[in-house]
Amino acid sequence: MKKAVFVAPTIHEYSDPNNLLDLARLTEEAGWDGYFICDHLLLDPGGYLGLADPTVTLGAIAAVTEKVIIGAMVTPVSRRRPWKLAKEFASLDQLSNGRLRIGIGLGGLDQEFSNFGEDPDKRVLARKTDEGIAIMEQLHTGEAVNFDGEMYQVKDARLLPRPVQRPRIPVWVAAMLPAKPGQRRAARWDGIMPHVIPVILEEKQDISGLDLRVVMAPSPDQIREVVEFTSGLRETDDPFDVIASGITYGLDASAAGDRLKSYRDAGANWWFEWLDCGRPGTLDQVREQIKAGPPGA
Repeated sequence: MKKAVFVAPTIHEYSDPNNLLDLARLTEEAGWDGYFICDHLLLDPGGYLGLADPTVTLGAIAAVTEKVIIGAMVTPVSRRRPWKLAKEFASLDQLSNGRLRIGIGLGGLDQEFSNFGEDPDKRVLARKTDEGIAIMEQLHTGEAVNFDGEMYQVKDARLLPRPVQRPRIPVWVAAMLPAKPGQRRAARWDGIMPHVIPVILEEKQDISGLDLRVVMAPSPDQIREVVEFTSGLRETDDPFDVIASGITYGLDASAAGDRLKSYRDAGANWWFEWLDCGRPGTLDQVREQIKAGPPGA
């Protein structure tokens, strides 16, 4: 099982890209396999919480690291033009020499759309997401692309240079449990990162006061169900990554190992250690946690 550092949300001290670069360096030095950040515009409806731009930050991270897998979990394709996003991802893959993963989600916060005059309806976002991923995959081939969709149209467009990875940059799709659409979408691509829908999100969109690491973490049994469901939909034997996220910090080595083993036995092959970034004043503790290295299992 590979282990990654997950810095989300990138608010408070983590809104400073320089701090995110420092943590990325520490992550690589300490022997972690991956380093991932989040992708948000407005975490709180009023926009008072600062957030680092993920694409700019990932470009800098790619330049100061050499080994760790990097990416944003997750990027809402629905609030980006897919051809611009395809160009960004291709450049990030080149900068990192093929270490990028594309994390894809619908976008769970209405204000990130409605505050800018865009439709936050999940059905609209789903159609934009599916068409957007398809367009990016085609553009990353380096061939001329023609696409006539409900949401997007592309005519005789070629974007070069191509990404380093072949046949494409691996795409990991977020899935909100217990819903099935995200799992169905993920089964068509290269990996899945399941999370549990917090009930509070059905009532309000300000998630800044929640410890998402706790309320959104799937259990091993839920991971097992996801693996069984997506396996039944897969039409290829190509590798498929299953990402579990949660907390081992504060556990002794034996307990941390047991926790990771329970997820590995359920079918997860990546563990994202979700750092305590939702509160201010945690940067020093997070640095020490990263420097201690990945939990064993």
